[in-house]
Amino acid sequence: MRGAALLLALLIATPAFAADPIVGVWYRGTPAGTPKPEDLAVIRALGFGGVTWPASQSKGIDALKTMAVAVGLQVTIAGAPRPITPASLLQPSDRLDLIVTPEDAGGLTALAWRAVAHGARTLAFDSGSAQGAGLENVDRSLKPWVRAAIDVARQFSVNARLVNALRPGPGVVVTPDLTPTLDVVMLDADRSWVLIATNTSADPIAATVRLPAGAPYAIWLDLLDATTLAMNGEAAGPRWNLKMPPRSARVYIIDKVMK
Repeated sequence: MRGAALLLALLIATPAFAADPIVGVWYRGTPAGTPKPEDLAVIRALGFGGVTWPASQSKGIDALKTMAVAVGLQVTIAGAPRPITPASLLQPSDRLDLIVTPEDAGGLTALAWRAVAHGARTLAFDSGSAQGAGLENVDRSLKPWVRAAIDVARQFSVNARLVNALRPGPGVVVTPDLTPTLDVVMLDADRSWVLIATNTSADPIAATVRLPAGAPYAIWLDLLDATTLAMNGEAAGPRWNLKMPPRSARVYIIDKVMK
């Protein structure tokens, strides 16, 4: 597929960055305040790149850092996680906590990619568990929300250079304006354009998205599911007749130079 080849070329051509973007989880030790190497090994095996440890549990920090190095996890020390909303994610932030609540559990993918669209490069999912990371049920099966978090972590891992290369691009016009339910952002990724669209509502959404004149209109590749999108090419700029399911995200990429 041509789109996949373009993505591979971008990942090879983009220069290395000082630090990769990280998707991790809040980890509080088992019992609380006591890090366990087996816990960290499971977190790493699931595909997460880091853990966030509460600053209030200072006695366990040195041991945690030693154990994390052994399994390849980055460690962030932070205060209490700060709640987010679909509206607050529209504000630029380099690091964000995604607190898992019954209301948000089904929409974590949309929330995570909205954060990325507005500058976040370090994400930490927080189950709210008083100890451990709260990823498993009593029978050791993964909790339903963890699958979405793993998918985001793996996208960050595979496309680390692409995520780090993202910077604000040209504005788009969305009609009707459904902010903050619907957010569509066009980003510059050096040799490519990236469109991130997120619907954080419990209902499907339809809207018209107008890209700037001269932007490519075919064929965009969705990094999340490998589907493609062809827009209507018009003099005023490509027109995307957007239809999105509830609590969903689209992350499209296209080469800037169409051949």
